[in-house]
Amino acid sequence: MDELKEYEGFTVKLALVDSLPVIFFSLALILVATALSGTGLTFWVVLIGAIMIVISGLCKVLWKLLLGLKIGDVKILNKIFVPFMAGGFVITLVGVIIGTVTKAIKWSAILPAIASFPALVFFILGFCGLCGMGYVKSSNKRDDFNKDARKNWIAQFVNAFSQLMIFLGTLFALKG
Repeated sequence: MDELKEYEGFTVKLALVDSLPVIFFSLALILVATALSGTGLTFWVVLIGAIMIVISGLCKVLWKLLLGLKIGDVKILNKIFVPFMAGGFVITLVGVIIGTVTKAIKWSAILPAIASFPALVFFILGFCGLCGMGYVKSSNKRDDFNKDARKNWIAQFVNAFSQLMIFLGTLFALKG
């Protein structure tokens, strides 16, 4: 298949590493959803947004897995990543705004938990990783990045680290 030649370095291992950030984000989502349960509209809006984000990540993983298995370039799986990811974050943000306005989200309890030790350390590390991920992505042309396995390996390790730190920060914030 000539269409796969440009994705030569995309392997099953890369797809599996790409699944790690999705897994860590999903685990953090479960923790946050559990903490928000019972807050009505806020819970559902945040959950819908977060599910869209997870779906976008799963589509990207599946796209890389199909490339790694030499099945083919199912372009739609790669193309829906950005709109679903962006849309999911916007919907999640709307849920947070609704929760803030309706006072369903108790920031007076959440902020001290986020700022507690060691949660804050993990959140800072996660934020630094996300900034690094943004740098890696922005310093490359989109088409070049999407076809360069080496750049994808770097981005996925940075993203996996970031999402793991955010998951651990969430875990410690909610357990504190």
